[in-house]
Amino acid sequence: MKLIAMDLDGTLLTKNKRVSDFNRDILNKKSNEGVELVIASGRDLYSIVDLTGCLNVRYHICFNGAKIYRDRELIYSKSMDRNICLDILEKAIEIGLDYSATAGKEVHFTKIDPEYVKEYGTNKELEFFHITDGKPLGREFEKMVFVGDADRFKKLRKYVTEKYGNELNIFGSGDGVMDIVNIQCSKGEALKLVAEDMGIDIKDVMAFGDNENDLSMLNIAGCPVIMANAAEELKKPEYKRTVTNGEDGVGVFVENFLKDR
Repeated sequence: MKLIAMDLDGTLLTKNKRVSDFNRDILNKKSNEGVELVIASGRDLYSIVDLTGCLNVRYHICFNGAKIYRDRELIYSKSMDRNICLDILEKAIEIGLDYSATAGKEVHFTKIDPEYVKEYGTNKELEFFHITDGKPLGREFEKMVFVGDADRFKKLRKYVTEKYGNELNIFGSGDGVMDIVNIQCSKGEALKLVAEDMGIDIKDVMAFGDNENDLSMLNIAGCPVIMANAAEELKKPEYKRTVTNGEDGVGVFVENFLKDR
């Protein structure tokens, strides 16, 4: 394996949202031996760097593939149609879902996304719009995040799939969280671009994930690994398995798999 790609929440991070000392030491050891580390998350770069600054990471896949950074410089970005975004946000409000949506340096929200909690009010690079009147603003968002319950998600997913199924990707990315991005964006497509940029064959890539938004990269990686705490739909026989994120599942698997290799 020449590249290790990792989801964050429910995968690399502990329940306290940190990289454990064990995972840090194992991954940086492999990095020092020449293995590339890549973070693939639904989060933005600010949040990812804050959480994983202890790791030797050059490439960051953000917003589930809608943005890619090399050495913290943006090398790929794909947004969604402004009118489509506005229509979906209006539908979400009608259904009763909260949202957070990002377009460039603008963050629009009815409920602040956890990835921006530390940034809100302190990061002068970002401009926050708290939507309190039920009238969303139209922008070409890179990612829209919705928060709510399964019944409301089902209604929004049905609406988006039937109306915009050929233009957008929609998937669960955590408990009570659903993301929407451009149809051309996924962690899998982004990982292909990163591997190609590094000159690494995708069969030499190990990928870790735990949720629906990780499926695309698990399906293309030469060594796909799911956590013991992964969503049921990910528990396929073709994926290797490791222990939970709370038990340092990433580090445990990497240490055992790459031992003496």
